[in-house]
Amino acid sequence: MTKVMRKLILHSLNKRRVQSLATMLSVTVSVAVLLALFLVYQGVTEGIATSKQRLGADILVIPAQAETMLTDTDLLFTGAPAVIYMTEDVAGQVAGIDGVVRVTPQFFGQTLNESCCSSTGEVRLIGFDPESDWLIQPWTDQLIGRKLAADEIIIGSNVGGFEAASANILGNPVQVAARLDFTGTSMDQSILMDMDTVRAFSKNIAGYDHFWARYGEPETLVSALLVQVEEGRSATVAYQISRLGKFKVIEQSSVFKEIQGQMQVVFLIMLGCGILLVLASIFQLFGRFLSMAWDRKSELGLYRALGARKQDLRRLIAGEALLLTVGGILLGLAAGGGLYRLVLNLLQTQSTFPFRAPGSPTLAAGVFGLVCLFSLISFIAVSVPLGQVGRIDPSLAIQRGDID
Repeated sequence: MTKVMRKLILHSLNKRRVQSLATMLSVTVSVAVLLALFLVYQGVTEGIATSKQRLGADILVIPAQAETMLTDTDLLFTGAPAVIYMTEDVAGQVAGIDGVVRVTPQFFGQTLNESCCSSTGEVRLIGFDPESDWLIQPWTDQLIGRKLAADEIIIGSNVGGFEAASANILGNPVQVAARLDFTGTSMDQSILMDMDTVRAFSKNIAGYDHFWARYGEPETLVSALLVQVEEGRSATVAYQISRLGKFKVIEQSSVFKEIQGQMQVVFLIMLGCGILLVLASIFQLFGRFLSMAWDRKSELGLYRALGARKQDLRRLIAGEALLLTVGGILLGLAAGGGLYRLVLNLLQTQSTFPFRAPGSPTLAAGVFGLVCLFSLISFIAVSVPLGQVGRIDPSLAIQRGDID
């Protein structure tokens, strides 16, 4: 493209500043919304899949009173523990039920804050049993390559204040062994630790005496049981567990089904909005590009009268279309990244769905797909005016007096 052609393209767009900005803005908004929607959808989808793999438990058993404190989703992801307890011997009873493969307990400590530990905000203390656990232990094997020591902790992605060597919990020094990736659940505000250590910490908490008087010594208590069952036996085992006493029994499949249902409704609405924006962009592009030839016949006729070839007029129209489309796409990708970060921060705050940030290949696929989509739309939209400019008669410059 010659310097003269570039000046003509920029001059033409500048003379029609409002129309040009409207066209570019239409593309920008559509690309931004679709990119953010794609990344959030992929993140939630991968988050649910990862949570399924990490959870590894088919059934969660908790005291019945927990039902009034937390949702099934929060409890299943073990990221929003409440001060609820039952005797540890329940684990043996559950393990004896036909169809149960294995059982592991967890102990929920108090919610921690700046007044009692190194945290910069409220976090939840979760104790697990390294001997029977098959859920959290694989994380420690992957993150630190060994079992967690009694004074070591694994912290969620949003837990702050534990970077210093002198970190403490309830006056007890601890060492951070690893930090979990962002999940989009309350696990991001949680601390994982050896269950016996959490019990020892909890026993000496001021104001907790009434819990131990009611339930027993913390060494004999658990807050939740995670149960793995044989294939296809989940409903039967859940029923048998419910007959043991006043327990809340949560099946993983039902909770994940509920989450996926909620997610699909939300994203269908968002997808509908995205499609409407794309349709609006298509109409805007077709209207703008058609007007490049239809409303400028006298101007283009003057160029022809001054010696411009048909190919030159096509380059002019194509250059304007290319600049508007590329500019809109680039701005849209940048805005889409910002919108995605905004939604991600909202998810981190609200812990609405399990979330795992999409990797570079997913991001690249989304960007490539959007670039191809809007490039194709632009190509189709500009093909009609490119055909029209070849039939413009130079005499139009003399017949009409509306040349810009």
